[in-house]
Amino acid sequence: MTHPTAPPAPATDADENARHQRLLDVYGGVLTDHQREACRLHLDEDWSITELAEHLACTRSGAHDLVRRAIAQLEHLEARLGLAEELRRRDALEARLRSRVDLLERRTP
Repeated sequence: MTHPTAPPAPATDADENARHQRLLDVYGGVLTDHQREACRLHLDEDWSITELAEHLACTRSGAHDLVRRAIAQLEHLEARLGLAEELRRRDALEARLRSRVDLLERRTP
């Protein structure tokens, strides 16, 4: 008899931010310089939309739309290509392998 798996826990804001940062790392090269810089400041430097708008000399709405559209483009690329998910999967596999190697090294005299 198979047991149903529990649904994934809802993503927190920190989880979502980390995911967007990863997407920016993977696909940022396809964004315009303007979009990439806005996303970098908002996601990596934790600038608020107000701070971003002041820096870009635009409205809060304009800054919000710039970041929102850029993230939507990153999400679209990930949905089509899946490169960030593949990197996440490989990172998890590497961590498991490193843990096993460490365990084996501790057992070996």
